[in-house]
Amino acid sequence: MTVMVTGGTGFVGGAIVRALVARGERVRVLARRTSKIEPLTSLGVEIAYGDILDRASVEAALQGCDTLYHAAALYDFWVPDKQAMMQTEIEGTRCVLEATLQYKVDRVIYTSTAIVIGEHKGEVGTESTKRRDYFLTTAERAKFEAEQVAILYLQKGLPIIIVSPAGAYGPSDLKPTGRSIINVLNGRVPYLFKGAISVVYVDDVGAGHVLAKDRGRIGERYILSERIVTMEEWFGLACQLAGTKRPPFGPVFPIRLLADLGDFASRWTHRPPLMSRDTVELVVHGLRVDGSKAVKELGMRYTPFDEGMRKAIGWYWQQGLLQHKPACVA
Repeated sequence: MTVMVTGGTGFVGGAIVRALVARGERVRVLARRTSKIEPLTSLGVEIAYGDILDRASVEAALQGCDTLYHAAALYDFWVPDKQAMMQTEIEGTRCVLEATLQYKVDRVIYTSTAIVIGEHKGEVGTESTKRRDYFLTTAERAKFEAEQVAILYLQKGLPIIIVSPAGAYGPSDLKPTGRSIINVLNGRVPYLFKGAISVVYVDDVGAGHVLAKDRGRIGERYILSERIVTMEEWFGLACQLAGTKRPPFGPVFPIRLLADLGDFASRWTHRPPLMSRDTVELVVHGLRVDGSKAVKELGMRYTPFDEGMRKAIGWYWQQGLLQHKPACVA
């Protein structure tokens, strides 16, 4: 049989595809005609053109598939159209899962995010945490509401397992995490502010999804998180590996002001700001979650943070995204 992946041209979805191909699965990816598919076709992946908001194309892509990995998302801490993000997340999930109801799939692995755990500031969240009653970012709200749709379809009988990655990083990451590393190493960030984020290497995210399919329990959530890193640890390690001086730490108020100005300007430039207000609020609040359930139940093994960062920085250099050759690159 064939497994279907939505979002396979993206950062996380691509990792899922690579993990599936590595173990010999026949993979079909639902992709728009405007998507960059070369990295997938080079792996021998079948492409089914369509859109998660187009039910007919989803149904056509699902034919002959016994497993669905739904990882498609318009996920960022800054997008020019927040309503488009909400529609893609919520209605896209509804469309895909409604189409899947008519097929007898063995498993549906739904990609959520650890941000929806909603732990209070200073708390370490788990799969059983009672979330706070407010959202830090538009991305958190969109993903939370989409996840509620997935839970509704679980109740309708779909064999859904939820995977909630923490802050994924690694090669090919050009979204908030990757941009922040590149900007710091290129000297574009005058100073940093304190916070903490749970992290997981991107290839571990792919492996975790496959393990969830093999060993996970229907109706359960599995957080993928290797460790919690402070901003001092994160950028201290990045600058050490790159051989550059880490920016100093300062108060968050001026950063909030600059982020607001950047968000305002981006409405006209349609280019992401150096740092969005949503990013600032997430880091200040913190994303602290525990990924040990995946270790115990799925047999998850995490890549150490220093090893993953070395690979990420090496990739940024290979892609010409860094102004100076990192010390960690031979």
